Amino acid sequence: MTGPGFGGGRGEVDALTQKDIDQLLQGSGSAPAGRTRKTSVEVIPYNFLRPPRISKDRRVQLESIFARFALAMQSMLSSRLRTPMDVSCTVEQATFSEYVLSIANPCAAFTFSLGGGEGGLGALDLSTDLAFFIVDRSFGGPGEVSRMERGLTPLERSVARGFVDKMLVLFREAWQDHIPFTPEVVGFESTPDMLQIVSHEDNVLVANLEVRAGQFSTLVALCIPLLALETFLGDKSAGRTPTRQAVTQSQRGVVESVIREAQVDLVVRFPLIRLSAREVASLRVGQIIQTTQPTDGPIELHVNGARRFLGQLGQYRRMLGLRITDAASPVPAAPTRAARGRIS
Repeated sequence: MTGPGFGGGRGEVDALTQKDIDQLLQGSGSAPAGRTRKTSVEVIPYNFLRPPRISKDRRVQLESIFARFALAMQSMLSSRLRTPMDVSCTVEQATFSEYVLSIANPCAAFTFSLGGGEGGLGALDLSTDLAFFIVDRSFGGPGEVSRMERGLTPLERSVARGFVDKMLVLFREAWQDHIPFTPEVVGFESTPDMLQIVSHEDNVLVANLEVRAGQFSTLVALCIPLLALETFLGDKSAGRTPTRQAVTQSQRGVVESVIREAQVDLVVRFPLIRLSAREVASLRVGQIIQTTQPTDGPIELHVNGARRFLGQLGQYRRMLGLRITDAASPVPAAPTRAARGRIS
């Protein structure tokens, strides 16, 4: 039952042998006689949740910038730790949630303000391995530190911060021809989930710096929001010069009127005080909580949850009021220990 007309099938001349089938499945053989093999098509993955924002030209420039930063960081670490160090760098685009998931717990993450008119915050995870290595070498040790699954103590954090401050100076110098960053450390976190420099869905630029010294090897992860690089990425980022539409005076007036009518929440925040749980549970109507706040001391004014102004308490038309005396940085200084409150 192998005739040429059986079941409308192929003739014996056109039939595929088992060898032809095996070669087709493996993709390594030539096409059977009389048949043309289809050309393979290159498939490029596209992420609709995170579309590419960095062009090839800008990626080359970014790799060059961070290569100079890695080389300067290598020289700084080698001289200050008195041991040969090797630092290499790779750059990638990710979401902030992916950056948070990529760093170890506990971490040694320093947050810093970008400054330079760009605003925003960045994060640099020194990694606890490198932090302990730096502390050991700084105090005369051999640097052969075993892996310790714990956060940094205040003393270790202080030593590590000195190196982070120097790294941020090198970061500023690497970017000085493109964006005038003036980075400055504003915080520290030992738990990755506590890092909050942007929304978890926002796109960020992640520079992974691999640091090696003999048998020691670890990864330093630097994170910058792409929004802060908008001026750098905007020019020719899509292979063309972006065009901006002129805003008419009437359009500007409409926008300003909408903004002026927007409602914002104002909250006056007093300095923190400490009370025991027993004292809080025993609070009654009419009792007075005594604080150490002087009557003329500064009080914070928060606008929509952000620290914006400083002021002094007073009275206006028999009502409690706040007189604004100065503008305040959105990022408060390092928190001090809360004062002990009293109940009378």
